[in-house]
Amino acid sequence: MEPEESTSLKLVRALTLALLLLSALGGCALPSARDATLETSLREEIHTVRVAEADATIVVTSFRPGGDGPFPWIVLSHGTAPTAAANRALGRYRPLAPVREWVHRGYAVVAPVRRGYGASGGDKFGDSYGGSCSRPDFRRAGEGAALDLLATVEWAKAQRDLDGKRWLLVGQSAGGFASIYTASKRPDGLVAVLAFAPGRAGRPDTHPGDPCSPERMAELFASIAPRIAVPVLWFYAENDQYFGPRVVRMWFESFRAAGGRGELVVIPPFPAARGHGVFSAPTGTPLWTAAVASFFRSQGVTLPF
Repeated sequence: MEPEESTSLKLVRALTLALLLLSALGGCALPSARDATLETSLREEIHTVRVAEADATIVVTSFRPGGDGPFPWIVLSHGTAPTAAANRALGRYRPLAPVREWVHRGYAVVAPVRRGYGASGGDKFGDSYGGSCSRPDFRRAGEGAALDLLATVEWAKAQRDLDGKRWLLVGQSAGGFASIYTASKRPDGLVAVLAFAPGRAGRPDTHPGDPCSPERMAELFASIAPRIAVPVLWFYAENDQYFGPRVVRMWFESFRAAGGRGELVVIPPFPAARGHGVFSAPTGTPLWTAAVASFFRSQGVTLPF
């Protein structure tokens, strides 16, 4: 019989796994002791939101500035890790560095955890695309994610201190893809989409920069572009190991050629999370905020920033 691991070794293994999951999620928050204590300075609250069409519920975390509102607000969507175990370990989604930035600028933040992930749980991932790497059903993934995001939007609009005519879809990685796709449903009051490293099916460990079937994703972006009535910011780092520059430009050009409105920003190589976590890393804050400010000006977005 092998000797039992010491308590210290078990702690080291657990910490190592947590760090690996954090990197895989591109900066998504993981369960931790901090989840037990709400950030009162951000007026953090936890909610259960019904997704009627899926006969399910999801967990949503909200953050607010001081005052009574009504506030402009964002729906902030998390990424997807390469493994089911990592996705189920998400806990609540509360990336405090970007959340603090938005709240400081006067926005409320509404952060859902999609079905199957972390705190929301469930037998299946609501935004799974199924199929093989050569034939993924990205539209299925978009439809599933949109159910959760639109349910979150309807819940948020029922809050008296949130302005139903001034809100944004904001997402990281798979959350960026979900935000773009959900915009094609034309929810009322949406002003713009901010997509940070958007995409699906990245393979950073085996095929850096080359996700599964990028041409199929390009076709999907082209098909939904005419239905998106608001401008979209596509933001990447040049060294993103999930979605490389060739793929990024293919997706954006397909979107734009089909009538999509927006801008592509590709910043120089970023050191954190294999170039994929600019939005969530504190060192990335001045980079993405500068891009958002410029985007608001160029696209005539009248929300404060």
